[in-house]
Amino acid sequence: MTQTTEMAFEAYIEHVLLDRSGWHRGTNRDWDKARAIFAPEVVAFIQDTQPTLWEQMATLHGAELESKLIAALCKELARKGMLHVLRHGFKFYGKSFRMAYFRPAHGLNPEILELYARNRLTVARQAPCHPGDDSTVDLLFAGNGLPVATCELKNPNTHQTWRDAVRQYKQDRDQRASLFGFKTRALVHFAADPDEVHMTTRLQGDKTFFLPFNCGSHPGQITCGAGNPPHPSGYRTGYF
Repeated sequence: MTQTTEMAFEAYIEHVLLDRSGWHRGTNRDWDKARAIFAPEVVAFIQDTQPTLWEQMATLHGAELESKLIAALCKELARKGMLHVLRHGFKFYGKSFRMAYFRPAHGLNPEILELYARNRLTVARQAPCHPGDDSTVDLLFAGNGLPVATCELKNPNTHQTWRDAVRQYKQDRDQRASLFGFKTRALVHFAADPDEVHMTTRLQGDKTFFLPFNCGSHPGQITCGAGNPPHPSGYRTGYF
């Protein structure tokens, strides 16, 4: 790779997800940074996978349905957390709405397989993360409109490494912002450069603890050190 900026690294990750892995591009236009949710994506997913329920609720609530539904979803996220909502959905006027479909243990249920294929994974670049200022995270990953991970990218060729991304999370990211709510929004935060990736599940200012998310220098071999082996992409963290 001859490009050396964080933007080139960011563009490469986006390219792999969009062009090779079936992801979709998330837009900041649809991103509600105050509530940390892609509301149009949520609505589109429910309409696509649960049309009968949607029509029933539309008959009852009319034009107010979308705003009421998103409010109920955000309330459930605050009460029970992101993992619960992804696994079990949320309640709205006595009805259960699913927010994700998981791959079945076997391929004998074509209906479940079809619903699983309708999950919509999105990646958004430079997504606003603080309601009170113009701060952004380099990458925001979401499933069916719900943020599940963030990533800050650095490049040693611009004199910054994953350690600077860790510092950014600790010192520049407000843990009180909705996107960083522990268990209620993004479940993991990655600090990455072309050589290493580190992760945390909870932002706590200077107390934030990051763990390595690497393959090891020689994965699968008896002698294996820290870091990652070379990758065909030119980035050792190309596996990410």
